Amino acid sequence: MASELAPAPQIDGEAMLEIFVHRSIKFTGMPLNPDSPYGDGRRLASIGGKALEAAYTLIFFNKRPMLTAEALELEVSKLPEQVEKWVEGYKWREKVRHSPDTNIRTPEETRYLMDAYVGAVLVGEGFQAVLNWITALVDPSAAQPAQQGQYSEPPSKRLRPDQQMPFPQAPLPNAHAPYPPYSPPPHMHMPPPQPHMPAPPLPPNPLAPAAPQSAFLPLFNQTAQQRRLEVQYPAQFTGPAHAGRWTVQCLVNGIEKGIGTGPSKQLAKEEAARQAYYAMGWAPRE
Repeated sequence: MASELAPAPQIDGEAMLEIFVHRSIKFTGMPLNPDSPYGDGRRLASIGGKALEAAYTLIFFNKRPMLTAEALELEVSKLPEQVEKWVEGYKWREKVRHSPDTNIRTPEETRYLMDAYVGAVLVGEGFQAVLNWITALVDPSAAQPAQQGQYSEPPSKRLRPDQQMPFPQAPLPNAHAPYPPYSPPPHMHMPPPQPHMPAPPLPPNPLAPAAPQSAFLPLFNQTAQQRRLEVQYPAQFTGPAHAGRWTVQCLVNGIEKGIGTGPSKQLAKEEAARQAYYAMGWAPRE
């Protein structure tokens, strides 16, 4: 069934960790991660559920011919059935890490997975990305206008060819007017183009053999929280604004365990977390 569904939008490794690591194997009362834009999976599900219902309702509201209010409510009431089909089609339940006594096939757990994933797409890409995705799931034939960031307007709102606004035309130049004298542009020294250097590949992640390029940062933060360690990432930017570099430290209980540099703060922070992960001895020995 997964081949019949539109591809789910990509979300980052930190969001994947929050969604697919079940609360049954997390510490009770674990504080929110202040370095994460998500907080935790329950926050994602809270905002994602509202965005999902809004997108699903809007799709049928814009359906032509128009649906009555009663017909619209009837279509919206079918959302739980659709969520069950989508979650099963994406095989998300197989990705969830949970305790042995947890039943992840209940309607509540199924809706949680869908809502949390929608929340991650909403936070990362915005509501239009959510709308494009859900439109492709509900009606693949209508997905193309949504992917272009537009919704097809009702036929009554479209202009006929004779109603199109004419483009303003610039006045024609005077054929008898003399051409202005030619003045060569000032000589400008352009530096030779710099050769393109591909970004170095991320080091393999020892805890995710099926996804060796997964980020270390969410794994490190999750492990540190589980061990109740305080983690800080002081950052410093040096150099010109257009070509400077970031230096980020990873401090565990105030002690430096890793330091990373890079053209962006996120890359430097990732490298610092990777070094700290190995320095703490959390990576499995080969």
